[in-house]
Amino acid sequence: MRRRSVSLDTRGGERYARVMGQRVRAWANFLNAPVDAASLGFARIVLGAMIAWDAARFWHFGWIDEYYILPKFHFTYLYFGWVHPWPGNGMYVHFAAIFVLGVLVALGLYTRAAMALLFLAYTYVFLLEKSVYMNHYYLIALLCFLMIWMQPHRAYSIDRRRHPELPTTVPRWNVLLLRFQLFIVYFYGAIAKLNPDWLAGEPMYSEIVRGGPDVPQVAAHFPPALLAYAIAYAGIAFDASVPVLLCFRRTRLVGFGMAAVFHLLNDIFLRIGVFSYLMTGAITIFFDPDWPRRLARRWGRAAPAPPATASASSPPTRWAGLALLHLYVLAQLLIPLRHWLYPGQVGWTEDGHRFSWHMKLRRKVGTMTITVTDPATGRRWTINPADDLRERQLQKLETFPDMVLQYAHYKRDELRAHGIGDPIITVDWQCSLNGAPEQPLIDPTINLARQEESIWPAPWIVRERK
Repeated sequence: MRRRSVSLDTRGGERYARVMGQRVRAWANFLNAPVDAASLGFARIVLGAMIAWDAARFWHFGWIDEYYILPKFHFTYLYFGWVHPWPGNGMYVHFAAIFVLGVLVALGLYTRAAMALLFLAYTYVFLLEKSVYMNHYYLIALLCFLMIWMQPHRAYSIDRRRHPELPTTVPRWNVLLLRFQLFIVYFYGAIAKLNPDWLAGEPMYSEIVRGGPDVPQVAAHFPPALLAYAIAYAGIAFDASVPVLLCFRRTRLVGFGMAAVFHLLNDIFLRIGVFSYLMTGAITIFFDPDWPRRLARRWGRAAPAPPATASASSPPTRWAGLALLHLYVLAQLLIPLRHWLYPGQVGWTEDGHRFSWHMKLRRKVGTMTITVTDPATGRRWTINPADDLRERQLQKLETFPDMVLQYAHYKRDELRAHGIGDPIITVDWQCSLNGAPEQPLIDPTINLARQEESIWPAPWIVRERK
């Protein structure tokens, strides 16, 4: 009986393995099935054009000087302190290169090389200054990275004209992965709003009552509490529903229309740069892959449907690529949730705020006093960050505790260079989050000069809100 039982268990395991193998192969075949490259080609044009436009805006508004040349000190990302701006006029040359590469990508000329160089050039600028962080800069870097491994040049590109033998199809995963990336932006934006302050109408209520510069005049005609709650819950409903609506053929036009109107209003009232136009153009990837050709036929410019072409990758390369694809998807699912590993509310501590699609969820005000003590003489004095930082750096310093620590290290090194061997730097930061009473955000008794940057919870942050 024991041998028979073992034999049955073995056959059951083999059957399970065979079924799972069939399912994995079916999933791989589904992901690699050819689809029209037209929608991916259009997304490439949008991405390249928006990057080129943004680079031109940096030139036009003087942001290259303001963000990368004039600052005495740069707030760098953890483990990327070795990234520094180019000397002299190098940053202007660098942004000119980004502009040219963006144009090349939009035109589809030397697309693979241009996209790889654009990703490196854009990510370099992204890593230079933490105070310039915006979610759409992070998104653009991710989209550039993804398109390196795709074939967006197979439609609407000069490369296609130079090499007419190229297939006009791409593996289905090209389209699905871009859809997933954009789905994440909206969906995690909704999840981030499920916090006590947002559900209570903050920071909208405090901002409406205060009459901030971003509040339109029409807001004065509505009760502040009613308007704040309407904005809060409409924001959750929008972010949660739009990606779902975009996923289904029958509701895609509704989802696209809602998103287009929303991004247009954001551009009118918030002036958030290229993000509104980038997202409006990019979410067309949710339509059928051949939508540009069908639209062209409707306008009388007929284009033949491309023949289906199977993937030419070898089995080892194919499986390795699919494994990496799923690892990327897993990372994008988990990274925005990492703030749950830290004690305290993310809007207060800012642990896990970046790279998580948290957009305009909190407003911090308060007073910050930075005190230096020379242990050799006992002399104490306060320092003014405005003497060292530019306007945008100051704004972010009053929001992010990790930037306060970096600034304290900068002053520590500067004081050591002036002969003060082991300065003590403490910060008394009385901070109000979303209209709540002020309380310390940083322990004023801890010497920040001796604290180190780390991915672990910082012991010098006061994590519990009263």
